[in-house]
Amino acid sequence: MARDTQALAAGLRHWLKDRGERITGVRTLSAGHSNETYLVEGINEILRMPPSEEGLLPPYDMVRQHEVLTAVAGAAPAVPLPPILELCTDPGVLGDQFFLMGCIPGEAFEYSVPDWLAADPVDGADRVCTQWFDAVAALHAMPVSAMPPGGRTVQEEAQHWLTVSQESDADPRLIAILENLVKSPPRTSGPATPVHGDPKHGNCLWQDGKLTGLLDWEMAQISEPLLDLGYIQLFHDQGEASLADAGFELPGWWSPARMTEEWEKRTGRNAVDVNRYVVLGQAKISAIISVGAHLFNSGRIADPRFQAFGAVLPAYVTLLDKRAQAAG
Repeated sequence: MARDTQALAAGLRHWLKDRGERITGVRTLSAGHSNETYLVEGINEILRMPPSEEGLLPPYDMVRQHEVLTAVAGAAPAVPLPPILELCTDPGVLGDQFFLMGCIPGEAFEYSVPDWLAADPVDGADRVCTQWFDAVAALHAMPVSAMPPGGRTVQEEAQHWLTVSQESDADPRLIAILENLVKSPPRTSGPATPVHGDPKHGNCLWQDGKLTGLLDWEMAQISEPLLDLGYIQLFHDQGEASLADAGFELPGWWSPARMTEEWEKRTGRNAVDVNRYVVLGQAKISAIISVGAHLFNSGRIADPRFQAFGAVLPAYVTLLDKRAQAAG
């Protein structure tokens, strides 16, 4: 992490005229090569900034992220979010544009099941899935007119990740799968809707089994909502390519068929070609992992996390290839 948290605290104290004097410090929550998140101590707020070093998937548009969060908070109140506070577009304040959010209670999980859920693996897991899908479906029901403009068709989405993969010297199998998705994209379920882009369970916050926040909206856009459903379902049955899928093994966790049924019930749409959307979602993650591995192998990033990306990539693309062949 390249940022000086003492300098961040000093800059915020000066900029926040109404409460800056109460700031006692800034603590890093997550930082590195994606959107960075800090806790502003003393006022208990969250600071969101672009990566301080080379990022995985530029550009990092703080203005658009703030606009999306503000829009969703106003037009889809059933989607739990933190309070959306000030946006600063002057990079002279902290070195980059940034925005602030209220701090909400809760914990996230994706690599291990928390104790509260392990103790209730049937009914508790069912309640987790119910709340999660309620939130995602509420986003898909949000009026498109309330969402900031910007989005891609399904074909354009596949083309985007194809380009990312090609520029990262990705596995030829991944490139071939994305080329096929560009040539023959999955069918759509109807008009475009707001889409989260990364609605995995690891981006949910939970307190006492209650969903308190759906986070990480940097890939949100207006597109086909099946992109979100397919992305969620890809975490099922990953085998040795397992990646951030804690909870999916619980007996009460919804199966892919149950997820499809519940999504259709909530949206009134037909989840046509859902298995091909699973393939597109996994190809998207494969492309992102390929970027990290490429940045490390080319010497542009020394972070060992990106070295680990290269280690997991072969098994992940092998699973992707298997799913692509099954989906047709």
